[in-house]
Amino acid sequence: MSALMRNSSVLLLAFGLAACQPPEPPVLAPAAKATTQPAQQAAANEDVDPLARTPIDDPPAAEGEGDDEGPAVVSVALDHAGEVLIGQHLNDLKALGPWTAQGAVEALGGSCEYYDGTALPAGVSMMTDEDRVVRFDLGLDPDSGAPAEQPGPFGLRVGMTRAQAVARFPKPPVSSPHAYDGEQGEYLTWQDPGSALGIRVELFEGKVLQMYWGTSEAIELIEGCA
Repeated sequence: MSALMRNSSVLLLAFGLAACQPPEPPVLAPAAKATTQPAQQAAANEDVDPLARTPIDDPPAAEGEGDDEGPAVVSVALDHAGEVLIGQHLNDLKALGPWTAQGAVEALGGSCEYYDGTALPAGVSMMTDEDRVVRFDLGLDPDSGAPAEQPGPFGLRVGMTRAQAVARFPKPPVSSPHAYDGEQGEYLTWQDPGSALGIRVELFEGKVLQMYWGTSEAIELIEGCA
């Protein structure tokens, strides 16, 4: 065999072997880092309470509500405050006592007196005339000067703005100037058309200062028993 043919055979064998080798994998550029982290999923054994959420339709609790150390909010209406009813005789309330007289009879004479008692809602006092309940009063806390937590009839509260108070009445109340400061003070009076009961709210500088409810005659008294 000539040298030319031998060299040709070697080249053909080399090309044949090369054709049988698998191709080398292409070199790829490194993958870019993810810009965001995947959302964390709850573990399969993790306890998930579907009710553990804040309902969007529940109104927020009023200030003071839910506080175990605060005074309890008690039912009131034009004819009662807690367990005490307008028209009850003082003798009928002895079982709910004790009752502490504020001294109006001693100071002013007459038959009108104010009482404090544990049967009344916190911050509420009652007026009696000839020993019968005729009115309830609710105002600022005498010790701290802060508005009472206890609401009055119709959800009226000491410290409300005038607009908030007017919106609480079943119908618009009658406005009249305050007896001592007609420029900054005002009375809002509402008479129940179906009874001889009513409520009067005193405002000063546009905010509720105090309120009293009971018989129509009693709420007209601007200085309590005076």
